[in-house]
Amino acid sequence: MDRSPRFISDKELRQQEIDVIEQQEIIRISEVGEYSSANYPERKREFPEEERNIIKERLRIYAGEAKKLHEEAERGSTSCIYRVLPRLKEINGNRPYEPNMVCIGPYYYHKRHEEKFHMAEDCKRKCIGSLLVKTTDEEEQIDTYMSWLQRISELEEEIRKCYSEEFEVAGTEFIEMMVVDACFIIEIIEMFGYGREVNFGESLAALGWMVPYFHRDFLLLENQIPFFVLVEICKLTRNNIPAGHHRSYVIYPALQFFMNGMKRFDSDIFDFILKSAKTMDHSPPLHLLDLVRRCLIRPVATRMGELESSVKTPFIHCISKLRQAGIKVSPGKGLSCFLEVEFKKGVIEMPNIAIDDLMRCLLLNCVAFEQCDQRISSKYFTAYTTFLDCLVNTEEDVEYLREHNVIDNYLSDDTELAGFINCAGKDLVLNGDHGFYLGKLFENVNNHYRNRWKWKLASFEREYFDKPWLLLSAAGGILLILATSFQAVMAFLTYKYKKC
Repeated sequence: MDRSPRFISDKELRQQEIDVIEQQEIIRISEVGEYSSANYPERKREFPEEERNIIKERLRIYAGEAKKLHEEAERGSTSCIYRVLPRLKEINGNRPYEPNMVCIGPYYYHKRHEEKFHMAEDCKRKCIGSLLVKTTDEEEQIDTYMSWLQRISELEEEIRKCYSEEFEVAGTEFIEMMVVDACFIIEIIEMFGYGREVNFGESLAALGWMVPYFHRDFLLLENQIPFFVLVEICKLTRNNIPAGHHRSYVIYPALQFFMNGMKRFDSDIFDFILKSAKTMDHSPPLHLLDLVRRCLIRPVATRMGELESSVKTPFIHCISKLRQAGIKVSPGKGLSCFLEVEFKKGVIEMPNIAIDDLMRCLLLNCVAFEQCDQRISSKYFTAYTTFLDCLVNTEEDVEYLREHNVIDNYLSDDTELAGFINCAGKDLVLNGDHGFYLGKLFENVNNHYRNRWKWKLASFEREYFDKPWLLLSAAGGILLILATSFQAVMAFLTYKYKKC
């Protein structure tokens, strides 16, 4: 047997040293851990009395906030008159959401003493005075007015639930505010409705010059009172109306009043709106803005259905790019409302919309209402505003739409209108994945836009059909080729028959 000593290589020696070091480290960590746990047991933190009092105070604050959250949730299920979201005001400015001439309801009640509201406040006093002086007996006037206040006071809790935020107006001041504002609205819409001949012998006829301002201010989301308050005041002040007809008596003059303020409208939609108002007996409007919104979306809901299609990204390209794919726009035929947009055979059919200050406020406040009220599942105005924002990027896009009679611009110029549309469609929550009424249109337009054959055909049309001289030149070339080909064929046939 070979008993010669075995030599260990350097590699094996280094590995043994590493193994020894690892074992020593494991033993050390184990000893330190045992020592630490034995000598330093876990201690609970003790809070001094001062810190405990601070924590108790914070807990009371948290509990109060939780209670507020619960109250806000309860109020959210009944509220219908909201403060416009701060982000929308930041984008579009305060002007489209705040009254210029008349304050209605509690949100701007504290501003009624400002100079710009003085004339409207004077008009309110004249309106309610004209109702009370129908009887000359002073005691009877007092009893009548007190009966109005009494009836509205019975509805005070229900009225307050309609507002999403608390306000400082309370007690008799709140009740009187509701009575005065409701009387004022009813008197104005009754006297200055569409098609009604104003009797200038009446005392309120002198207020006619202020009516364009009332059209706008009556449609602001923050400037509303509940619709049932208007109906109750109508019952109290219109004794000659049969029972059960007071709601219709308010709805029809109100719609006629707002139609009178629009730059243009078709008689078809006006007739349709008045007919559709009959359906509101089962589902009454929440306020004047909701009344106008419901009537305008009614033709769309009837014609297209509640929801058409869902889309992952509610976006189409601007009209300048869509034209490159051969997509055109036209006012369409047989469409009664500007919300009724359709896409047929490469043409976006969109009824004409006249955009002035009133329409600008209507669009923005309807969008704000849809953004605030989560019970509204079909956000028609939000979808339409998004659609306009997609179509328009620059004033050139506005010019094209205006020249094709789908937009009438009553603002200062096309640049202002383009800026308004771009801001109006910014940062809106559409919930396109749950479906919206223009979803199918967006899908079809995008499919058309991605079709390369459509691009080639559109390019050919632009190259030749938009330039008549090129078209004539191409036609002449084609005729020359056909004539040459025909001549060659005839020569060949002549030669062939002669040879035979």
